[in-house]
Amino acid sequence: MEGAVMMAQGERCLLWGLVVATMLLSPTLALAKKKKTSEAETQMVVTVVPHSRNAVQIPTIPSSNVKVEEDGKPTQVVGWKPITASNGTQLVILIDDSLQVWASLYFKEINNFISQLPASTQVALGYMQYGSTVIAAGFAADHAKIMKVIHIPSEPAGSNASPYFCLSDLVHHWPAGRPAAVRQVLMVTDGIDRYFEGSHYDPYDPYVLAAIRDAQKQRVIVSSIYFRDSGDAGTSFMGGSYLRDVADGTGGKMYYAKMGNPITFTPFLKDYKKRLVDTFALTFLGHGSGLQNVKVLSDEPDIKLESPERVIVGQKILEPVATPPNKTKGTVGRNLSVQGNVR
Repeated sequence: MEGAVMMAQGERCLLWGLVVATMLLSPTLALAKKKKTSEAETQMVVTVVPHSRNAVQIPTIPSSNVKVEEDGKPTQVVGWKPITASNGTQLVILIDDSLQVWASLYFKEINNFISQLPASTQVALGYMQYGSTVIAAGFAADHAKIMKVIHIPSEPAGSNASPYFCLSDLVHHWPAGRPAAVRQVLMVTDGIDRYFEGSHYDPYDPYVLAAIRDAQKQRVIVSSIYFRDSGDAGTSFMGGSYLRDVADGTGGKMYYAKMGNPITFTPFLKDYKKRLVDTFALTFLGHGSGLQNVKVLSDEPDIKLESPERVIVGQKILEPVATPPNKTKGTVGRNLSVQGNVR
């Protein structure tokens, strides 16, 4: 009898143990299920760059040769296809309006570059003025209209407090236009952040980092042509380094001459024109939320893949994107305080 009672008590203990274990495991199982269902298809623009400058066209790259890491962990690639002209590109050419007057000698080359772009590329022109971006001409497929409004730099030295204020301002007030898969910016500036304290390069400049983050959130690829305007070798190195950080962070490219200013912009613009075409839409399964660190790799020996260092999980580039209200065109906000543009 006593043995039967002990056996019954043992069974009850076992039953209670199973109940407690089930209760403890339930949140874990629910969390695991939640993690499994939190995968989100995420798209990003990838630029394919041949190692050879003389390459006429990029080689065919199968999706099996493209790999993505999110926060250092491999994730699944579910789509890889070229971005066609029908998907469209928006390009803002952003010029520092405080450059020396003779910088306008290069503007004819910029006009030639614009005239050679396909009609599917919407082009807008903006000027950096007093920490803000002033849109001189909004997006238009009629490139001749854009070419007419490029003017000689007209603002006094120092009127551009920081090109990174201007870039953030542009990203937050992107000009209205037809929806496009690719958003590009080409800046012409010395890249010097005259607002941040210090005369030397600082990888933690908050305004540069804010501009990179803003561009990443709005999937804007930022390239630049470094044009030395003033300053010594130290400040020139600082400006070029910041522009390189922005390009690396957003998947763009920084162009510069090894010594001083380039004799011509033409080789840079020729290469940049190819970059506008050799773009792919990469879709992968994202597992985090918000901005996540990503790295795109390939086994192809003849090319390299350039992409933003961070993207928003769940973001789609081949779907229409809401555009913020546009600012007044062709006006200069001289009453803007520099402090008011800090974000």
